[in-house]
Amino acid sequence: MIIMVDQPQKSLLSTTQIAKRERKAMRLWICVICGFFAIDFVIAALAISMAAGDPSFRSIPGYGERAVAWDIRQGRKQTSKDLGWKVTLRPVEPRRDAIEILVRDAANEPVTGCTGFARIFHFTRVADQFKSQLVETERGVYLASINVARPGRWQLDLEIHADGDRNFWDEQTLDWFDDSGSGSETKQ
Repeated sequence: MIIMVDQPQKSLLSTTQIAKRERKAMRLWICVICGFFAIDFVIAALAISMAAGDPSFRSIPGYGERAVAWDIRQGRKQTSKDLGWKVTLRPVEPRRDAIEILVRDAANEPVTGCTGFARIFHFTRVADQFKSQLVETERGVYLASINVARPGRWQLDLEIHADGDRNFWDEQTLDWFDDSGSGSETKQ
């Protein structure tokens, strides 16, 4: 009767070869993990650089000051409302490189001899704000040389000073139509 004793099988690889393979595998997985980190950092850097370079990713300049002075702005609105003036806006066609502002008083008569300015920006390009002095071209018709060729939503702040203490202030949100439109919708 022959008794066979199981003997441990000898490894075909030596300990040094196993250690070399483990080091190689460790290096490979460390490089894979570091590669994922590098890809993540590159994507984050690209996103930040795109956001910092695009004017549509900006906060509205002066928004904090406007919020703090809310009560003053409401007082200006009420004073303007008490004057009873009506303001109508329209882009100057065909290039839309200016805005005509028609100002009428409570009796629907043109308001003449005013000074003031208009400040406007497109909601997708908040950092690009335009400001223009008002120039009277006809009785009660004022021109602000501001390029509004881009269709879409615009924010307009209008300040008009007449003789004496008659001051008019208004802010409006305008939706300019595309090429086919000849006007705007106004939201106060």
